[in-house]
Amino acid sequence: MYRLLLALVVISLMIVLGCGGSKTETPPPAEEVVEQAPAPEPVAEVRHDQVYTCSCGPECDCGAVSMEPGTCDCDSELVKTHVLMVDGNVATLCTCGDDCACELDADDPTKCSCGKPVKTVSLEGKGLYYCNCGGSCKCNFVASEPGTCSCGMDLVTS
Repeated sequence: MYRLLLALVVISLMIVLGCGGSKTETPPPAEEVVEQAPAPEPVAEVRHDQVYTCSCGPECDCGAVSMEPGTCDCDSELVKTHVLMVDGNVATLCTCGDDCACELDADDPTKCSCGKPVKTVSLEGKGLYYCNCGGSCKCNFVASEPGTCSCGMDLVTS
C-alpha cells in the first residue's frame, strides 16, 4: 500500500512539474543580447575668444577682466564679451554677447562688424595669458593658464 501511494505521488509530481506525459518542444535559443557602450557625452568646446568685463559704463575705470562670470570691484556684473584682437596687452572686444562671431569693422576700427562700438581693456596685471604675435596676425586667444595659441605662439602674460 505504501508503495502504491508513493508511486501515485511521484507520478502526480511528474505530471504537475512537466516530467513525462506529452512531449514539449525545446524553446528556440534566446537572441544574444549585445550590450552597447553608452554614447559619449558631448564635449563642450572651450572658447578662447571670450572674456568677462565690467559693464558699469564709460565713466568707470575699474578695468575688470576675467575668464569667469562674477562682479567687479564696483559691484557691477561682469558681462561676456568677444575678443576681436589683442595688440600688445590691450584687447579689443565686441559686446554683442555669447554667440558673437564678429570681426573688427574693416572700415571703422572703433566698431565691430555687427555695428556696435568696440571696447578696449588692458590685460596687464589680470593674470590672463594671451597671444601677442606682435601684429603679425589677428589672434584673439585668451586663457587662464599658460599654453600655446592656435597660431603656434606661446601665450604671454603681463
